[in-house]
Amino acid sequence: MKEILNNLEALGFYSYENSTLVPIIQALQLNNNSIWLRDGKYKRLNTLDITSFPEAEELMDNEPDEDDNFLYLYRPLPPHRCFTLDKEDLYEYPPMIFEDIYLCNSLSRCGVIIEDVDEYEDSEGNSHLITNVGDFLICPYEFRTSYTQNYLKWRVVTARILLMLNLILSQADSDARFYLLSEEGKEGDTIVVLINPPMFKFFQDISELENQDLPKPIEKYFESILF
Repeated sequence: MKEILNNLEALGFYSYENSTLVPIIQALQLNNNSIWLRDGKYKRLNTLDITSFPEAEELMDNEPDEDDNFLYLYRPLPPHRCFTLDKEDLYEYPPMIFEDIYLCNSLSRCGVIIEDVDEYEDSEGNSHLITNVGDFLICPYEFRTSYTQNYLKWRVVTARILLMLNLILSQADSDARFYLLSEEGKEGDTIVVLINPPMFKFFQDISELENQDLPKPIEKYFESILF
């Protein structure tokens, strides 16, 4: 794992992060033998005193523990490359994708500045997300009537929003793209990552990684429900 993290660092994997947090992120990755850390409870690090890093508060929940031997991560790490999406919330209110400060900060590093986000329904009943960088169809009317199960509707809207984000990045001449990392069951969260082509290739070439740790192209992963 140490060699993998060294190679990722050379590829700029931590370039979006606060530099003072990188040692903590790497220590947690090594301690848990995972590139991507999920929300939850982890053993405290023996090699670092996290209390000496005030910036680390943004990575952790302050939930108390009786023996103080654990820390609680409340979002996947690194936070500027890994994002948790609530499918139901995105379906109900698509503009919320741009309420994620971490995501917008990462987009801005790719040359994308999002402003004036809104949604509307056209005369044919199709739902659109409109921003200062374009008008995007995210929920066709016929799609709403095609699926009776809510979780399928949530997945399609989530997939279309991710395709929208990748189109915006392409229009900004950025080579970074969003890839799907995992879905937490039918109705659970979707976790996506923002990486460039060299990083994507590196992940595909690592044979020892579990499938849940491998970024997957949005079009390929969702091909059965996109139309």
